Order: sequence, then C-alpha cells, then structure tokens
Amino acid sequence: MENHMTTIQDVDSPIDLKNPYDAEQWANEANQIRPWRVDFFNFYVNYIQENKAMDCRILEIGSGPGFLAKLILSQCLKVSYTAFDFSNAMHQLAQSKMTCSELNRAEFIIGDFKKDNWNKNLAKYDVIIIHQALHELRHKAYAYRFHKTVHTLLADEAVYFVCDHIIAENGMSNTELFMNKVEHFQSLSEAGFSNVTLMFEKNALCLFKAQH
Repeated sequence: MENHMTTIQDVDSPIDLKNPYDAEQWANEANQIRPWRVDFFNFYVNYIQENKAMDCRILEIGSGPGFLAKLILSQCLKVSYTAFDFSNAMHQLAQSKMTCSELNRAEFIIGDFKKDNWNKNLAKYDVIIIHQALHELRHKAYAYRFHKTVHTLLADEAVYFVCDHIIAENGMSNTELFMNKVEHFQSLSEAGFSNVTLMFEKNALCLFKAQH
C-alpha cells in the first residue's frame, strides 16, 4: 500500500464535519441509521473493564460527537480519556453530553490525522480506538502510514482497536475509500502490528484488535 502514495486521488467528503450544522446533523442521524453501533461501544466498555487497570489511558482518534467517550467515561470511572478530532463543533457536542466528573477525566484535542506530525502533542496510551473514522483519511492507501504513526503512541501491552465499514456485498462499494478484511489485516501487519485479530463484525462493520 505504501508504494502507491504518489498516485493517490483523495475521495471527496459529502459533508463538512467542521460546520456546526453538518456536525449536529451527523450526530443526530448516526445511531439511528446504524443502531448496531451501540453493540461495538459496549464491546469496548466490556474489554476495558475486564482487561485494563483502573488508571487506563484511552485515546480515541476521530472522536466525533462523543457517543463512545460518554459511554466509556460513565462506565469506567477511573480511566482518563483523550478525544482527538479535527472539528471543534464535534468537541462541543461531546462536551455538552458529559457531567463535570466525566469532563474532569477528559481532554479534547483539535488535530487532523491526515496531516504530517498529527501525533506530536499526544502521549502514550493503553487503549487507542478509531471507530468509523479510518475512511476519513479519504483514501485507503493512507492507512499504512496512519497505523505506523499510531504504533508509536502505544504504551507497553497496549491495544489498538480499528473499526470501520468494509467492502462487502452488504457493505461499502467504494474500493478507493474502504478496505476488505484482507486489506485491513495487511495494512496493520505492514505497519508493525504482529498480533491482529478480527474481534467483532456486524452488518459489514468490522472491529480489529492490534497489538505490538
């Protein structure tokens, strides 16, 4: 995948998520259009509760309107949460959902993971999640470089969760933007993850777990 970087033509986005109106519209519709998203959210919560220490440091990349952040912070009371998104409008929606206690354990960072050195102000984390945002790279060929950068943000024994739509009969059809399962495994492996597992799949939405 890395060898095709010079020929990439980004796929345009149909929505401007920096625009407060578009951000709110997306937030209002996301869980209605795909109600099974909550099953994935619950998977993350259960995994953190069962496998990670109470002082777990979590980074969500492309955190959007904070659905996942709110759930994890409300159910995992000793974690700290860094929400990373390029849209201040999305961060405002996320913050409006949270209690004072949850906000005290949350950090909201504006950043664009399509840009070079997007990780420069980030730390090391025990859990890193990108949920339904990998395709916002706007071309699947960028995935290798993105995963390689994420690899540098993982603490010892950390876990990296990648969840996105896949190319499938009941899934997505744009083969420039989305990957099939084999391509997901390949991009993560090439980026230095030796332990990659498909953990959960529903309606052509797939969740991969990757570790050092």
